[in-house]
Amino acid sequence: MNIGIPKDFRRYLSMRGVSVINDESQDHQPLTGRALAIGSFLSFFLAVGANYADIVIKGSYMTLDFSTPGAIFVFLVVVGGLNSLFKLTARWLWLSIAVPVGMAIIWLVHFAPYDAVVLHSPGVLFGSFLVVAFTANAVLAVSGRNMALNRSELIVVYIMLVVVASLATMGLCETILPAISGFFYYASPENKWAELLIPHLPPEIVVNDGINNRDFFEGMGKTYQIPWLVWLRPMAMWMIFLIALYTTMVSIVVILRRQWVDRERLSYPLVQAAQVMIRGEESGKFLNPFFRSKVMWAGASLPMIVGLFTGLNKYLGGFPLIPTAWAFPIGFGQSINMTISFAVVGFSYLIGPDIAMGIWGFALLSKVEKMLLVANGVTKHQDVWSVRVSELINYQGIGALVVFVALGLWVGREHLTDVWRSFLGRRSNLNDDDEIMSYRAAVTGMLLGSVTMIGWFVYLGTPLWSSILYIFLLMTIFTGLSRVVAESGVAAIITPMNASDFMIFGLGGKLIGAQAATNFSLGYIFGADIRVFLMGVVANGLKLIEGMNKHSRRIVTQAIAIAILLGLAGSMYTILALSYRDGGINSSPWFFKSMPGVIARTALHGLDADPTYWTGLGFTGIGAVAMLVLTWVRQRFLWWPLHPIGFPIMTSWVVDWMWFSIFFAWVIKVIILKYGGAAVFTRSRDFFLGLIVGRMFISGGWLVVDYLTGTVSNPIFWI
Repeated sequence: MNIGIPKDFRRYLSMRGVSVINDESQDHQPLTGRALAIGSFLSFFLAVGANYADIVIKGSYMTLDFSTPGAIFVFLVVVGGLNSLFKLTARWLWLSIAVPVGMAIIWLVHFAPYDAVVLHSPGVLFGSFLVVAFTANAVLAVSGRNMALNRSELIVVYIMLVVVASLATMGLCETILPAISGFFYYASPENKWAELLIPHLPPEIVVNDGINNRDFFEGMGKTYQIPWLVWLRPMAMWMIFLIALYTTMVSIVVILRRQWVDRERLSYPLVQAAQVMIRGEESGKFLNPFFRSKVMWAGASLPMIVGLFTGLNKYLGGFPLIPTAWAFPIGFGQSINMTISFAVVGFSYLIGPDIAMGIWGFALLSKVEKMLLVANGVTKHQDVWSVRVSELINYQGIGALVVFVALGLWVGREHLTDVWRSFLGRRSNLNDDDEIMSYRAAVTGMLLGSVTMIGWFVYLGTPLWSSILYIFLLMTIFTGLSRVVAESGVAAIITPMNASDFMIFGLGGKLIGAQAATNFSLGYIFGADIRVFLMGVVANGLKLIEGMNKHSRRIVTQAIAIAILLGLAGSMYTILALSYRDGGINSSPWFFKSMPGVIARTALHGLDADPTYWTGLGFTGIGAVAMLVLTWVRQRFLWWPLHPIGFPIMTSWVVDWMWFSIFFAWVIKVIILKYGGAAVFTRSRDFFLGLIVGRMFISGGWLVVDYLTGTVSNPIFWI
């Protein structure tokens, strides 16, 4: 007797999700050029606006984490505002003509005199967009059409927006420019960077304008000029690596998409608000049904009220602040932090109770582990990134994360085998018509991207073996965190240990060599404070392509590429322009001062040629074994309450900050499911989606007020 899944049913599981194209494609009109046109502009606008908000306005962070408030806020404006206005004004030809004429007059009056108009002003960009878009809408109204985006087009626009959100500030751009130039500006006789560090920095990838980049960090005033030639070669070298990195990321997401979406049915909480809006969009209705939901607005009112009082207090003073955070000590240097984040509560309500319990449960257990370490005198020994008590916990976490990824690949081995067979041109059970690129292209992109990254490090003087290990570990971390985000919906996350720290602190500078340690320290730019990164947002975004036809799905690849290029161009231009005008040191102290210092200290540690840290590597093994055991226990015993997904990330200070919001959402969901059932849960979902929408709306709204009034330093929410 053969025990196993019948071949026909196995084939059904492999093809599961393909039928969605046929079932839903009738509701998704084909993509048109307006989707890429509008998406391209909004991508550039978000790239400019996010950095302007962070550097000039210093308001709420809009592109800091996976919650991507900036992308969601712009998307809300598109779906709830522009789409409705496009449909409404196109109904009467005279109105469709009057609106752009009125907008053009307002633009001309407001921005006069025109010699003061600057490209990196969000108001100039968005005002120009409104004039052009509503002019095009008037032209289409003559033939009974309008500029309103259909479902497929909204998907493309949303994916482009979250791609830019992953690059604009924390994800890359506001990190890389100060980092590659700050070593020279902050070098001093006291830190001896000029003698110890700078000789080891590859000149091809760092910037020195001859005056230690003083103009970039201190500013030149309104008569500033950007020395493009100084930045050209280093940024060209970095673009080689970054394009290879992003190609590899997107390719891996395509390879794993069906396994995660169709076979394992991950929940993807971060895109469910956008998914509801997109599915509700109909050409015959002026207002999207999502915005007509009273339950949604009831949920949105809570963060909007809290944010309203917070903003009024900052502007006018005297208004009460509604507390959302509490803490109390529990001994041995630890405390229980209880913070209510409306976005985290909203996202967490959409995940399974077992996953939520796994996250908050392991977050509390990490407190116990930290207390035990402190009680036994085990404290910080290495200056590893994000260490709070002892780096041994970080080594434990990276071991667990690697095993987490390995187990996921093992579960999907049948799917991955079929992908490999498709790449080789052999007969396979898979059909890649529902992917944004063929499996052959995806595997080719992954291999070529990985080889290019390895070759890039080797060119800079890194040994081949350590380059291979570094890139392997780097992509493993990105894959693991992307899976965690897709399954758990955590709005912010960082790796328990980044690849650079593992190579420099774990293997040791003596083993990998001084040049490799210096090169890997620069990996902090794209692989250390990875609270948001391209792979994670693309993995979430591709959940939305269900229902699009094959041709439309393949255009998504082009849209992602365009968003990457426009996001990088818009963000880097804005950062350079604002820094050379006002001085980088007058903006974000984290990006323009702390990050170069952290990278330099890490590189100098590698130059000390320390031996391999066997104790840390031992804890890596302990974390790996513990992850295996936890996964086995969960599969073996149905009563086991903790999902192992929380174990690799439990030491993160971000999770320590979010755990109570996750716990709060878990309690509400368990009660509703127990006493109200699935029907009540379904009806209540709009309330929690409203929490997300309200938090994004009030943050973006106050940024608009800040811009119009010229007010600065009024952040409303963090996550």
